[in-house]
Amino acid sequence: MTMYVLIEHKPEGKVTASLIGWPDMTAQGSTEAEAVSSLRRSFTAHLREAKVIPLELTVERPWLQTAGMFNDDPFADEFDAAIAEYRRELDADDVPDATQDHGA
Repeated sequence: MTMYVLIEHKPEGKVTASLIGWPDMTAQGSTEAEAVSSLRRSFTAHLREAKVIPLELTVERPWLQTAGMFNDDPFADEFDAAIAEYRRELDADDVPDATQDHGA
């Protein structure tokens, strides 16, 4: 298993190694190698008494219930065209006038 470690050099001369994604998993040492070695030992000991499992989460997406409801609507294309035209008008209003003095 490959894990990523954040190495921080502290002002008091210590080096801290923290396991990314595991905020409680940190170790210190006088050198990077010592801090990483200590972190490896701590993490290995921790996993002896615990395990990592995947957790699937179901996310509700209520808007998907209405997807495709306008497929057979004869006015859907006309409505989409009106929205596109309106957006083009708004975009045109956002373009600065090239004749304005922007230095002032």
